[in-house]
Amino acid sequence: MSLPIFKISIIKNVDKRKIQLAYAEMKFKKLLPVIGIIILIFLITTLDLQKIIDIFSKINPLYSFLSFFAIIPLLILANLEWQILLKKQKIKVSFWYSIKNFLIGYFYGFITPGGFGAYTRSIYLSEESGAPLPKCVSNIIILNTIEFLGMLLMGAIGAIYLSSIYPYLFYIIIGVTIIVISLFLFFFKDNRSRILFTKIVQSRIFTTVKDRIEGSITSFYEDLPKFKDVLLPFGISVFGWGVKYVMLFFIAKLFFIEVPFIYFIMIMAVSDVIASIPISIYGLGTREVALISMFNILNVEGEKIVSLSLFWFVIIWLTPSIIGSVVTFFETKKLDKFVLTEKTIKKFETYTKKYPEFYRELASIIKKNIPKTIDKPVIVDLGVGPGLLSLEVNKQIPNAKIIGIDSSEKMLKIANKNVKKDGFHTTLATSEKLPLDNDSVDIIVSRFTLTYWKKPRESFFEIHRVLKPGGKIVIEALNRDFSKFRLFLIKIHMFFKSAGLDVIRYHVEAYRTAYKIQHVESFLKKAGFKITFKDSKEKDWKYTIVAEKRDS
Repeated sequence: MSLPIFKISIIKNVDKRKIQLAYAEMKFKKLLPVIGIIILIFLITTLDLQKIIDIFSKINPLYSFLSFFAIIPLLILANLEWQILLKKQKIKVSFWYSIKNFLIGYFYGFITPGGFGAYTRSIYLSEESGAPLPKCVSNIIILNTIEFLGMLLMGAIGAIYLSSIYPYLFYIIIGVTIIVISLFLFFFKDNRSRILFTKIVQSRIFTTVKDRIEGSITSFYEDLPKFKDVLLPFGISVFGWGVKYVMLFFIAKLFFIEVPFIYFIMIMAVSDVIASIPISIYGLGTREVALISMFNILNVEGEKIVSLSLFWFVIIWLTPSIIGSVVTFFETKKLDKFVLTEKTIKKFETYTKKYPEFYRELASIIKKNIPKTIDKPVIVDLGVGPGLLSLEVNKQIPNAKIIGIDSSEKMLKIANKNVKKDGFHTTLATSEKLPLDNDSVDIIVSRFTLTYWKKPRESFFEIHRVLKPGGKIVIEALNRDFSKFRLFLIKIHMFFKSAGLDVIRYHVEAYRTAYKIQHVESFLKKAGFKITFKDSKEKDWKYTIVAEKRDS
C-alpha cells in the first residue's frame, strides 16, 4: 500500500518543481522589459540630472514641435514598402488601413520586450483582409525581416567605418548579418523549410495541435514572394533608415551636438543594432549606453546624448504607440464583435462537439432532478444552440419530451439536424416571452445563455410561470468573477483547438455580460424560486444552480 503513495508523492514533487520552474520563467519574462529601464535609470544617476533639465529647457519650442512630424515620412515609407509585400501575397487592404495596422503594431510592440508583440497586428490584418491568419503572420515576418536586414546593413556599414576604433564591433555585426541572411534565404526556399517544419510538427510535442499546424503551414507559404520580389521593399527600407538618421542629425543640433555628419550617421546605425537586443522597450537603456560609449570618442557629453535619445524615443516610439493605443481600442471593438452567420455557427458547433463530457455532466444533473414518479417529463432547452445538450438529454432520458427554444432560426436548423428524435421539437422565441402554457413544464435548462438575456428579471418570472409546481430550473452560467488572465489562457487554448476567431470572440463577449452567482441567486428568489443545489468554486469559469418553483 505504501508504494502507490510513494509514487504519488514523487509525482506531486515533480509537478511542484515544474510549476515552480514555470513560475520562475514567467517572472523572468515579465522582468525582461524592465532590464533596459533599470540600465537607463542607473545611467542617468551617473550623469548630471540638472544639466539634462537645462538642455531641455534651452530647446527652441517651435523646432521641438516640428520635430514630432519626423515620424510621418518614416511611416509613409514603411507603409509603401509593406503595401508592395501585401500585393505580392495578394492581401488586399487600403493604404490608410495599413497605416492604422502599423500603429496597432507600435502599441503592442511598445508593451512587449523586443517589440515581439507587434505580430499581434496580424490578427487585425487577417480580419480586415479576409486572408488566412498564418498567411498574414508570414507577411509581417517578411516585412520585419526586411526592416531588420536594412538596419543590419546600415549597422554593418557603420561597423566597417568605425572598425579602427571598435574592431570587435565589426565582427559581431557581420556575424549576426550572415546568420539572419542565411535564415532569410532558407525561409524563401519553400520546399526545404516546409520539409523541416513538417518534421517538427510530426514530433510528439505537437500531437495535440498537429492538424491545426499542418494546415497552417500551407497557408503560411501561400503566395510567398520570391527573392527578387523583396529587392524593392529592401531598397525602400534601407532608404528609410538613411532618412531617419539624417533627420536625427538635424534634430541633434537642437541639443547642441556638433559632430561630423558621417560619424553621426554611422554611430546611430550601430547603436540601433545594439538596441535591438530584446531586453528593453524598443531599446530604451541599451541604446543610450551604446551611444554614450561611442560618442565619447568625439567628446560629446553624456547628458546631451541621453537628452537627444530620450527625445527621439518620444518622437519615434512613444507618440505613435500612444496613437496606436487609441487605434487599437477602436479596431479591437470591431474585432470583438460577434456576428451570428452560417459560418460562425458551423465553427461554434464544431468546437463544442469536442467537449461531450460537459453535456453529459449537465444532462445527469437534469436527470437527478426529475422525480421518479414522472414517466414522460417535459424539458425545455432554453437557448438550444446546435442541440448538443438536447441530444445528450435524450440519450439519458429517452422518454422525455424536449422543447428546444432559441432566438436564432439558423441555430434551430442546426439543432433539428443534430437531434433527429421523435420527442424533440424546436420553437423560435426568447427567454422573456416563452410560447408555453402556464404550469406545463417539468424542467427548464439554460446553458451559458443567461449572459444574452436582454431582460433577466422578466425572464425568470416567465420561467416561473411555465414551470409546474415543484418544477425546476437548471442554470449553468459563466462566472463574472472569472480571472481575465485565465480567460486569456483559455482563449489561447481555444486558438490551438481550432476554435476560430469568431468562436473566441463569442466567449469574450459572453464574459463581458456574465453575472456573479449572487446576482443570479437574487433573481431566482425574487421570481419565487428556492435554491436546492449549487456547484460553485470561487473565481471558477462557470457555476451551476438548481432552483425549485415554490408554491404560490
